[in-house]
Amino acid sequence: MSDVTVDLAKEITAHGEKVKELVLREPDGEDLMEIGYPYIVVQSDVGGQGVELRPKVVARYVSKLAKIPMSSVKQIGLADLQKLQGVVMGFFGQEEAATTNSTESDS
Repeated sequence: MSDVTVDLAKEITAHGEKVKELVLREPDGEDLMEIGYPYIVVQSDVGGQGVELRPKVVARYVSKLAKIPMSSVKQIGLADLQKLQGVVMGFFGQEEAATTNSTESDS
């Protein structure tokens, strides 16, 4: 997978400049060891498995992969964060889960 460009519905400020799109590079092994997985696999009540998303971990990936400070990530609107979450999860083969099982847990 290569870099992914995400157009933002609402511009943010990063490094003193207005930004209307973010380019996320593909994470590597070092990123994974530093930040961890953006999800946790959990057992469901009916015996299957589900994916519990970790929004704070996703935000750290957005910051690192797009090379913007966390203060800029905090400016991103909810709809844009959902798109970025899908991109980050897609790097891990979990893009479908990004739209179905979000949570506030960050173990």
